[in-house]
Amino acid sequence: MNQRVLIPLALLSAAAILGGYPQGGHSQSQPTASVYVVKSGDTLLSIAEDVRPREATMNQMALALLQANTKTFQSRDTLRLPSRTQLSVPDAKTVLATDPQTAEAEVARVWRADQHYRAALTLEKSKDMFYAFDTYIYAAKLGHGRAQLRLGQLYDNDFSGFVRHDLQESVRWYEKARESQVEVPKAGARTGGGFLRP
Repeated sequence: MNQRVLIPLALLSAAAILGGYPQGGHSQSQPTASVYVVKSGDTLLSIAEDVRPREATMNQMALALLQANTKTFQSRDTLRLPSRTQLSVPDAKTVLATDPQTAEAEVARVWRADQHYRAALTLEKSKDMFYAFDTYIYAAKLGHGRAQLRLGQLYDNDFSGFVRHDLQESVRWYEKARESQVEVPKAGARTGGGFLRP
């Protein structure tokens, strides 16, 4: 397999919106492995192209990979994965269980959530907590587990002083993060003088 240049998931979503992907894929005679080991230069787009069944769209395969490896993707700040990460590859029946239109909408949602979460991280680092908090909320409502975790932490104890302490809201967002398969540290767990951050 040829190595590919890193391509943001934004291109995956944009290509889907502009008309979808070709139905080529691999020939049916080539078996699909149940585990894919990420190589240097791989992206969700290139992996989906390599392993998708002929009859599946790129979005169907990408969504199936995300769903089969939720914990792996939710453990990182971006959708890009390091080399040697092992991904479970769902079978064709699972991939095709979601229709192309739904898969396109879901992949676009995941991409938007990822973009907002990373923007929120940048805003928080620049100490713009007003917009950072609002952007975390947007990402969290789109189902981004690490944004949900960050909101739980902010309501638990925001050292910037912007977010008021609210135990009920903190617990609510922590629970949503757990439902998204994000590991939630025990209340009060600290590192480097501050609460654990995503």
